[in-house]
Amino acid sequence: MAALIQNRSAQRTVGTIYWRTPALPSAGRRILCNMNQRIAKIRQLLNELEADPEIRASASDGFSALEMPEIVQEIVDDLQPLLTPYDAAFYWFLFRHSIAKDGNPLIRVSTRSLQRAVVRSSYSQAEENTISLGKVQETLRALELVGAIRKEDEPNRQGTQYRVLIPDEIETCRKFRAERLAAEPALMFPASSDGHDEGRSTRLRLFARDEYACKRCGKRLTRFTATLDRLQPDAGDSEENMVTVCAECNTRKG
Repeated sequence: MAALIQNRSAQRTVGTIYWRTPALPSAGRRILCNMNQRIAKIRQLLNELEADPEIRASASDGFSALEMPEIVQEIVDDLQPLLTPYDAAFYWFLFRHSIAKDGNPLIRVSTRSLQRAVVRSSYSQAEENTISLGKVQETLRALELVGAIRKEDEPNRQGTQYRVLIPDEIETCRKFRAERLAAEPALMFPASSDGHDEGRSTRLRLFARDEYACKRCGKRLTRFTATLDRLQPDAGDSEENMVTVCAECNTRKG
């Protein structure tokens, strides 16, 4: 007891008593040191991933579930009218098993799997009632021609990898949309009067004017990756002062 009182007196200052923090045992110090090293490695890896442009580009290729309803609306409005029934059936199948499945626009398919899985033939009386391989190939070429899909590599045993594109990425659809938006006042579907549709139409018109490309780095964009920025910060929000830029360039400027 006397030793404890003496020890406390030695640690007392004016109006304050300081208590010694017991030192960690050697095993605890080793564990803490290992944890700090692992955290430092994780931080280093995250910084390297963030700095890698190829990884950033691949991460931005996908689409989120929140974007899906609008993408489907655009396909119905701007792409499907440009397709034959066979083209549309094949596109929706590829879309279903790529973007709609997990947000990834890439899909690898073979002509034989498409022959069996997509649509029945109207002309065959066979039991399987499949369309011909020639018709499958013809339909894929038609989708490539309109820009709805793009071949990413050469065929292998698993098939050919295609990228499924959405209307914002298809030049023919963007032109068709511009014509449709110009004709919409004469249609029987009036826009809502809350200002939301007007602002959305303005953004789409500016994106189309700039051909869905970032005016700073030239990157190809969609309405989901495009943003607007002022040419002159103090010149207001007139359409002449607004340009299309990618989020990265917009953030870098800010």
